[in-house]
Amino acid sequence: MRRTAALSSFIYGLLAVLVPAAMQFVLFAFFARALGVEQYGLYLALVSWTPICFELLGWGAGEYLIKRTSQCNQSFPSARRHLKAALALSLPPALMICALLTLGTTSGTIGIWTILIVGLGELLGLRLMVNTEQAAMALGRLGSANWLRSLQILPRFAGVLLAYWLDPLPGVETLAIGGALGTLAGGLLLSFMFTRTLPNSGAMRLSVPALRQGTWFVGTQLVRASQHNIDRIVLAPLVDPALLGLYGAAQRFIQMGLLPLQALLRLTYPRFFRAGEHGVTASFRFALQILPLALAATAATSLLLLLVARWLPLLIGPEFELSVTYLLYLAPILPLFALNSVLADTLSGAGHLSLRLLLTATGAALQALLFLLFHDGLLIVLASYAGISLSCLLTGAAVLVLSRQEYRRTAAAAP
Repeated sequence: MRRTAALSSFIYGLLAVLVPAAMQFVLFAFFARALGVEQYGLYLALVSWTPICFELLGWGAGEYLIKRTSQCNQSFPSARRHLKAALALSLPPALMICALLTLGTTSGTIGIWTILIVGLGELLGLRLMVNTEQAAMALGRLGSANWLRSLQILPRFAGVLLAYWLDPLPGVETLAIGGALGTLAGGLLLSFMFTRTLPNSGAMRLSVPALRQGTWFVGTQLVRASQHNIDRIVLAPLVDPALLGLYGAAQRFIQMGLLPLQALLRLTYPRFFRAGEHGVTASFRFALQILPLALAATAATSLLLLLVARWLPLLIGPEFELSVTYLLYLAPILPLFALNSVLADTLSGAGHLSLRLLLTATGAALQALLFLLFHDGLLIVLASYAGISLSCLLTGAAVLVLSRQEYRRTAAAAP
């Protein structure tokens, strides 16, 4: 019965990410065909810093809300008060940092007002939707959380269609602004609608202990986002926009291939904290239960990508013919992401957030260095594999060393 319930939750969770993924794919294909390979590369440069700066917004308060509420349901109101305060205080610096970094990446080809509007819409709109989903997860309302996740891309979709209707020959800035404003409107609407169903938490109030724990959460999420986006950030000022567009199109399929893994980890993330209350060995034991499912899901997705790669130009345009080669080489990388993610969640669940942050930051820095050294043609693929493999080795070694130390302490304390 428990396995059936878990499988049902996973299926609903997977559907919750597949629905927006389908919309995201349609948007991706539309952007690629409407803009062409070079202009699509410029669009990637415009939004390359957004996923990273997004993690600054809220300063880890959403993850703190899930952790505290999963350990004690009565903590929800105070944790949510902190979430609202952290969101309001972190918005101005997160937006300014995003704008400055994007200015450097786009090398002055995009106007500052476009950068600010796109940054505000993408950061605040998506953060409101994600925080609302996290509140539902913290309260155990997985059905509501899945429903909220499934609607995340719909507002951006509507905004892009509206922009195209107003300007049938849109450029990068028009489509980017339309998508960002749609995301902002959707975030405000969904947050307002769902907030009315939550327990009353009162006025916003910043919590210093929550801020300290949130620092580790935001650091971990920041470097994790860097790992997934460091290629475009480093490559944008180094390579031609057309090459960035070709590689970025293949990477878009890789990101969609990670969706089953994300659905699984989204379901199991709170359980890592419960297992981790008994130490890293218990957290690792739970990880070993999850790891075969994660590897199987990513292996199946890798195979599917290999089978459909040849049809990529038919979907997004003949200009992206060379993207097929990148996708064929990158598809088998997905199980490495699964291994790294499960090991990293093992450390978080056992309370080793600072160590996870250090290891993930080290992995992201090594990845950036590799892209700086190898950014010509297919060497980009070599840099991708080397970076994620090093991260797996670092995180896996840390888990094994900590488990061994914990075993020795337990044996020494035994009568």
